[in-house]
Amino acid sequence: MSSLLERIATRRAELTEQAQHLTKQLTDVQHELDRVSVAEQVITQMLTEPEPAGRDMPVPVTSTANGAAPGPGSVIIPYRHQASELSELPADYRLLLQTVTNAAGPLICKHICQTAGLGTESGQVEGTRAKLNRLAERGWLRKMPNGSFAPRPDPAP
Repeated sequence: MSSLLERIATRRAELTEQAQHLTKQLTDVQHELDRVSVAEQVITQMLTEPEPAGRDMPVPVTSTANGAAPGPGSVIIPYRHQASELSELPADYRLLLQTVTNAAGPLICKHICQTAGLGTESGQVEGTRAKLNRLAERGWLRKMPNGSFAPRPDPAP
């Protein structure tokens, strides 16, 4: 009987370790998916927008919050207190923010995707969830305890 319990405990430990490894792999894949999704959106936007006149000069490099230049594939999402206008957010982030702001109450990620006209497949929802979390971390949205997202009240003047 004792040997059977030991085998069960050993198997439980093996499965726990495997689950932790798979969770890390899933997180890594989701981050890569976010990067690819952002790259696709940026390129699509660049291809559909007309080139402004007099755009011969290089675009100045802005720095991140810690003063370093942004890395390749990075999108800078300013903290709410650092941004003077909503237009400082990339278009896809503005869409998510406006969708949550226009809602009657907190929304879960899948409902935000549906309302915004985005895909509701698992990978797309997870990519959107990462963006919503980023907006919440930067003070643009509130993440509720149940995982839904709500607008952050405007700061008092």
